[in-house]
Amino acid sequence: MSIKSALAGAAVLAALFLWGALYGQGQYRKGYELARAETRAAQLQAEVRARLIEQRLQKEVEDVRVTYQTQLDAAQRAAVAVRADLDGLRGKLAAANDRVAAQAARAGQTLDANARIASELRHVVGLCAERYTEMASVADGYRSALGGLQGYVFNVR
Repeated sequence: MSIKSALAGAAVLAALFLWGALYGQGQYRKGYELARAETRAAQLQAEVRARLIEQRLQKEVEDVRVTYQTQLDAAQRAAVAVRADLDGLRGKLAAANDRVAAQAARAGQTLDANARIASELRHVVGLCAERYTEMASVADGYRSALGGLQGYVFNVR
């Protein structure tokens, strides 16, 4: 074998090696770009899924808030109605006391012990009804708050 043929063989081997390295680098670059594109697509899909989940949860939370507000509004309307009933009861009790006092005055007498006790009992009934109304209002508030919190926890869970 001559030097020329050895050099030619070495040149061919070097060219093949260089071609293989360049080809391999191109394949590596293609694989890298493909992996990057797949990763980016997976990230985008994950972001879309996360946004959809977030929107769904936000809607559920908003639904709970609307339900809670509806319950609060209904409780307020009920409290107004109860307050009107209480005022009506007070009026009736006061009218009964006035009637008894007017009858005693027409008869020229002061209220006897039984009439005074009945008047005081009507006053106590009025106070009890007012306290009961206040307690019911507080209980309604707690019930509404509990329902709202339970709905929120249920939807977030």
